Amino acid sequence: MTRLRLATRMCAVLAALWLPVIACSAAGGDGEGNTAGDGEGGESASGAGGSSTSSTSSSDGSGDDFGLPGSDPESPPPADAGQPTTCDDDGNCTCITIASIGHEGVWGPCSSDSTTALQNWLNTQSTAQVDNYNTEKPTLTPEFLARYDVILLQWMVTKGAQNDDGEPWQFTADEVKALEDWVNDGGGIIALSGYQCNGQGCTIHDVTATNQLLSFTDIQFNADSVLDPAQSGCPNCNCWGGPVPVGGSLPGSVGAWNQDSPIGKNIQSVGAYVARSIQSTTATVDCTDGTNNFAVHKEVGKGHVVAYGDEWVTYSGQWLGTAACLNPQMYTDPNSPCYQRSAAQIFQISQFWYNALKYAASSVECFTIEDPVIIR
Repeated sequence: MTRLRLATRMCAVLAALWLPVIACSAAGGDGEGNTAGDGEGGESASGAGGSSTSSTSSSDGSGDDFGLPGSDPESPPPADAGQPTTCDDDGNCTCITIASIGHEGVWGPCSSDSTTALQNWLNTQSTAQVDNYNTEKPTLTPEFLARYDVILLQWMVTKGAQNDDGEPWQFTADEVKALEDWVNDGGGIIALSGYQCNGQGCTIHDVTATNQLLSFTDIQFNADSVLDPAQSGCPNCNCWGGPVPVGGSLPGSVGAWNQDSPIGKNIQSVGAYVARSIQSTTATVDCTDGTNNFAVHKEVGKGHVVAYGDEWVTYSGQWLGTAACLNPQMYTDPNSPCYQRSAAQIFQISQFWYNALKYAASSVECFTIEDPVIIR
């Protein structure tokens, strides 16, 4: 287990630190060997920003007063329904704890990307703390779960390597019941999928453990492959690393985000590369093309559950809009079809994560994040 401390920085760094925003990559890949990019990644990189929101400041209109708890050492965040707020001597405060369970994605732009941008974004700009359980399955007991406000379900398999999932993790009935009780008591889940294999002659493993843990929620991932740029066609998808734009008005865009939902609000487009569609009879749909649901959320007891069918929202190339296989000049040349179309410029990934975490951690009012592109 790698423990990552996610603490807020003081006012002196508020204006200096922010990562561009990206969003969901939509089209298949994750090691799935699609034409739009080997494995799950495309041939290009993506960004983080999202030009449609990058000019928008926080809701107070100041653009530089993020109202971060603990920015004044004399005024720590208020007590909350989640974990106790703790502050160090420098006034850096933590009030939300997240457990990321499962391997991180191993594809992304250039089929060799990392997920460090997401972790760094939380580490330097939020009042959150994340523990990674990415190599060995933790046992979900009431004592384990009581340490966390949000559980992020990722690629829960034994190997988690390119073209080699290994076997799905198996959870006992007691573990599923402990998770159910924890959610009903106010815990939050964010579930991702689509880590590997486009479903063409291969077995999809990334939905097995996730569906087992979500069995009490009426939310399940289908073992399918939607948003595949190799099949649906996606002009200029190479500009942002290969994924299909989910929402927005770009050529090849699919579906739309529900602006009346807490997850879809203020999101125009994110990307996905070979995703899983989601089925539920009771969840609110946040993103759909009318046939396939790509994102949903649901209140379960006192807790909140969010499901998104892909993992491209975690890749650094999507956050930063850069990757080794991309020529940065194509974003600055007015004659290029990729002019001002990096992932950082067209996707709203930090808005997606802010929305998802804020909703999932519903009992933790003090959770906030520094990022001038986020609309609160």
